[in-house]
Amino acid sequence: MEKKEFQRKVKFILRFGRALHAVGSPAHTIEGTMQDMAQLLGLRGSFISQPTAILSSFSDGEEEVTRIERVEPVGVNLGKLSKVDTVAKEVIQNQITYEEGYARLDEIWSMKDPYGKRWHLIYFLFSAAGFMVLFGGTWGDFIASITVGVLMGAMSIMRPIGLVAQLFDAIVAVVASLVTYLLAKLIPGLNIGVIILSSLIIFMPGLFITIAIAEIATQNLVSGTARLVGGVMILLKLTFGVFIGSKIASWFHYPSLDIHFAVIPWWITFVTLPLTAAMANVNFKTNRDDWKWVTIAGIFGFLCSKLGAKYLGPELGMFFGGACVGAMSNIFARLKNKPSAIFQWPGIILLVPGSVGYRSLSFLFERDVLGGLETAFTMITLALALVVGVFFGNILIKPRRSM
Repeated sequence: MEKKEFQRKVKFILRFGRALHAVGSPAHTIEGTMQDMAQLLGLRGSFISQPTAILSSFSDGEEEVTRIERVEPVGVNLGKLSKVDTVAKEVIQNQITYEEGYARLDEIWSMKDPYGKRWHLIYFLFSAAGFMVLFGGTWGDFIASITVGVLMGAMSIMRPIGLVAQLFDAIVAVVASLVTYLLAKLIPGLNIGVIILSSLIIFMPGLFITIAIAEIATQNLVSGTARLVGGVMILLKLTFGVFIGSKIASWFHYPSLDIHFAVIPWWITFVTLPLTAAMANVNFKTNRDDWKWVTIAGIFGFLCSKLGAKYLGPELGMFFGGACVGAMSNIFARLKNKPSAIFQWPGIILLVPGSVGYRSLSFLFERDVLGGLETAFTMITLALALVVGVFFGNILIKPRRSM
């Protein structure tokens, strides 16, 4: 192979790996997909993906080169992932050149969020309302969750940068806790814990922790451990913020209202579930033509886990839900010729145990060490059951490819 051709291929694969990292792909997916790409282009490659770097080595039998790419950790972006997948297929099929390919990847990399401020407010509103119904409560809790959720959405839109951004999770938790406790002083019948949990559910790192456990399970120990510690730190900031907010609220005293609310009927879940699942489109920044698949994935995963929990128990129910989502995401990828993550991540987003981790740290802040450790173990068990379930689904239905 000519040296120039070798360099062109290496440059494209590196740009491709950076693009995968930029859309939030886990380490085992990045390494496996870059490995597949190198083989398709006639190269031998070795890859190590970290939360902040990608280490690569390439060889064609004559030339050999090693590269280190510095990258920044970001959230999952399924819209960009779909476009990156399209560019990769076009380059492999010689529909576009390598130069055109990495130019297109740069364009995808710099694309802005397809959803504006209005959509983000709607996202927080429906997510808070939907999870409130799933957790169970009264109509008063429902109204309070919407109020606090919209406030969290407004704060998220005005998210600052720098040191304040690093403490943003704690700041929103303080505000959510303070407002909820003040509302509870006015209307004593409100369920404070459920309102705070549903309004802060967007900030819970449940998916983050689940991806971390998946990376550890696939022997990506450094990346998985780093991501897991990052998730625990987010939970600590949220829990500490709620604790501070409750202390500030204790300084206020005013008369309460004698208002009683009815319990939300169980059938309301069937109304809010599609709306809650649809909000994953805003969370994952999906393309408009994938809306229906993302919504269906969320509903499918939730119903499968509930069905499994009813007959098999919580842990096996989570395993069953993960297996169903894993298998169906591979069927989706084969039928639509798109990345399986478009169906998989929205399918498990309603199942990830972020709220369980929050409750664990809440127990610890209340000095209930036994309750905190027990809940933490439950979180790890549920996350592991979900990850193993997804892997089992990949065994049932073989993935289209690494991505």
